[in-house]
Amino acid sequence: MDLFEIVLILAIALIVVGPERLPEVLRTVGKVLRELRLASNTVLHELTDVLEEPRPNTPAPPKSSPQAVQPPPAPQSTEAVPTTAVPPENK
Repeated sequence: MDLFEIVLILAIALIVVGPERLPEVLRTVGKVLRELRLASNTVLHELTDVLEEPRPNTPAPPKSSPQAVQPPPAPQSTEAVPTTAVPPENK
């Protein structure tokens, strides 16, 4: 944030809240932001610890061959497909 943005936000807060309550509101906002930062750091450290834990020695899954990835070809039928015969019309 630029200095201008901070001054603008403080001016708007001064108008909305008033000069008597502004220090109290800013103090409360600071406490909330500090708690959020601590909570996010805690979650980040816990996730990092979990992701960096050594895994037990488990065998690696077998590598798949290129043939195993491709589906088998469809069976080819050499039989003739029966058709229905239509009788000729008599005139």
